Amino acid sequence: MLTKLFDPAIRLLQRVPSGAKNALLLFSAILLIIGFTLYSLNYGLTSTIFLDLLLLFLLLWVYFYIANMYSINESILQLKETLDDVAQGKYSSRIKELSASEFDLFFEEGNEMLRSLENKSTFLEEYKRVVDASSPLVKTDVDGYITYVNRAYEKLSGYSMDELLGKLHSLVRSEKTRDKDLETFWTTILNKEVYKGEFQNIDSSGKVFYVESTVVPILDEQGQLYEFISIMFDITARKEQEQEFERQLYIDTLTGLPNRRALHRAIEHHNDYKLMLINVDGFNTVNTIYGESIGDELIIELAKQLQIMLSSDNLTLYRHSGDEFAILADETIPADFFKEDTILMAHQLNPMDLQCASHAITVRARIGAAKGSKRGNPRSLVSMASLALREAKKSKQAYSFYSEDADNILHLEENLLTLEMLETALKHQKVMIHFQAIANTKMHEVEKFEALVRIIDEKGKVHYPNEFIAIAKGARLYSKLSKEVFRQTLEIAQKNPAYEFSYNIEMADILDPRTSRFILNKLRASNCAERIVFELVESEELEGSEQVYHFFKLIKEEGSKIAIDDFGSGYSNYAYLMKLGVDIVKIDGSLVADITSNLNNKRIVKSIINIMHDLGMKVVTEFVEDKETYQMIVLLGADYAQGHYIEKATGIDVKTLLQR
Repeated sequence: MLTKLFDPAIRLLQRVPSGAKNALLLFSAILLIIGFTLYSLNYGLTSTIFLDLLLLFLLLWVYFYIANMYSINESILQLKETLDDVAQGKYSSRIKELSASEFDLFFEEGNEMLRSLENKSTFLEEYKRVVDASSPLVKTDVDGYITYVNRAYEKLSGYSMDELLGKLHSLVRSEKTRDKDLETFWTTILNKEVYKGEFQNIDSSGKVFYVESTVVPILDEQGQLYEFISIMFDITARKEQEQEFERQLYIDTLTGLPNRRALHRAIEHHNDYKLMLINVDGFNTVNTIYGESIGDELIIELAKQLQIMLSSDNLTLYRHSGDEFAILADETIPADFFKEDTILMAHQLNPMDLQCASHAITVRARIGAAKGSKRGNPRSLVSMASLALREAKKSKQAYSFYSEDADNILHLEENLLTLEMLETALKHQKVMIHFQAIANTKMHEVEKFEALVRIIDEKGKVHYPNEFIAIAKGARLYSKLSKEVFRQTLEIAQKNPAYEFSYNIEMADILDPRTSRFILNKLRASNCAERIVFELVESEELEGSEQVYHFFKLIKEEGSKIAIDDFGSGYSNYAYLMKLGVDIVKIDGSLVADITSNLNNKRIVKSIINIMHDLGMKVVTEFVEDKETYQMIVLLGADYAQGHYIEKATGIDVKTLLQR
C-alpha cells in the first residue's frame, strides 16, 4: 500500500527524459546543500520560514528520489522475469513497458533481440520437427554413451528414450558387426572427421534393422571433442531386398538346394577342400520316355535321397546342373574319410530305385571326386572333379578320383598344339576381333559393340577364348594377346565414331605394369576414350586391390566407362560397384537365358535392374536369344540387350559397320 504513495511521482518522472530527471535530482540536491550551508552561516536569524522551506524541499527531494529508485527497481524485476522466461525456453516472452525511462533504449533493443531469438527458435523447432519425422537421430558423449535420441529413433529401435539414455550405443549393435569396421569408425570420429557407413543393428524385440549413418563430431570452443551426433536413414527394406536377391541367386528352385553359383562361392572361401560330382546315367532317356515333369520329379527325389545319405554336417549337397549334383567337404573332413564316403556313395547309388508319381525308376550314377588347395594345383576343384567324372564314364566305373598324372597326360598334347597355334596367330596376325551388337531397348537400335577375341588356325577354323586363354596365361602370352585385342578395338572405334565399343579387361591386365601402361597410353592418344567401355568380371580380389581402383580412376578421367561383366554369376558386392565408379552392369546370361519360363530368374533379374537403377547405373542383359526374351527384358526395364536375337557375333569392317 505504501508504494502507491509514489505512483503520482513515478508518473510524473516518466514524462521527464531520463537525462533531465537525473539532472533535476542532482541540481535539487546541490541547492539543498547550499541552502543549509547559508542557514548555518546566518544562525542569528530568528525567522524559521527559511528553515521550513528548506526542510520542505528536502522532503520533496527524498520523496522523488525514493519514487525514482522504486521505479528503477520495478523495471529491474520486470527484466528479470522476462529473462527467466527466456531461460526456460519461452522465446515468445517480451519486455513490458518499463516504468524507469533509463531503460527505454534497453526496452526497444531487448524486444528486438527477443523477436530475433524467437524467429531462430521457430526455425530450429521446424528443422527438428522435420528431422524427427524423417530421420532417426542419436547424440552420444565422446565415450559413446547416449545423451539424446529423437522419436524417429525410438520408433526404429523399439527402445524409449528413458531406456537408452546413459547406455552405450553398442546396446543395439549386431554381433555380426566386424571389429575391423568398428576400428575404422572410432578412428575416423576420434580424429574429428565425419564418418559415413552402414550398420546392422538389433531392435528391442531382437529383430535386425539396418541404417546408413552419418556421424558428425561436435567440438567445443577450444576445438576439443564434445559429443557426436549421428543422423541415420533406415535402409532395412533395401537390405532385405538385396538379401532376397542373394537367396534367389544361390538357391536351386527345383530342389531347394544351393546351386552352382553357391558352390563356386563356397569354394572361394575354402583353402583346402574336397568335392564329389555325381552325374545321373541316361537322364535324357528318362525325359524322353516319361516326359520332363517326371524327369523333374526324379531329380527332386534323388536330391532327397542324397541328402539322407550324407554322413556328416560338414558335407554340403548342391545341385550343380540339370542332372548333376555336387557334395563339398570342408577342411574338417580327413582325406581318407572323404575317399571312403565317395566309395560308399557310389555303391549306394548303383543302382537306386526311385518312386516318381506312379513310376518306379531305377537310376545309376557315376562320381568324380577330387581334393585340392588354393596353394596347390592351379586347376579349379570343379575342373578336377569333372575330369575325374569323365574318366569314370570313359572307364565305365562307378567312381574315379582325380589324378594329376592322368590329367597331364590327357592334356599335354592338346596344350602344346594350342600353344603352337597361339604363337603362330600372334606372329602372323591371325588374331581376329569379332564384334557383337548391343541394342538400346528404349530406341530399339544398336548403339554399342563388344569386342570378342578369336583365333584362326592354319586350316581356317575359328577358335574361341575358352580354348586358348588359359594356355596364353600359362605360357606368358596373355599380355601380348591383350595388347593386340585392345589395339584392334581402338582402331575400329576410331573409324566408327557413331558407336561405343567394349573391351574385356582382366585383373591380370591391370596388375601387369607394362600392359596397363600400354592401355592407358593408347587410350590417351586415341581421341575416342569416351566411347570405350572397360568390362571387368567382379571378384573378391577387388576388395584389396588399390591398384585396380587407381587404374579405373585414370581411365574415368579420360572419359571412358566401366562395366561389370557377368554380374550375378558369383561374387557380387554393391559397395565395390560404387567404389569403382561403375557405369554399366551386365547381368550374367545364365539368369537371362530362360527368363520367360523361370519365374525365379525373372524376379532376380528384375531385382538387379531396380537396384542398379537406384544406384544410377545402366543395365545390359546378355543371352537375349529370341523375341520373347527381348520383350521380357524390355518389360523389366533393362537399358540394353545383347545376344543372338540382336545379332550374332561377327567380324566387321568399316563399311559393314556403318551400314548397320
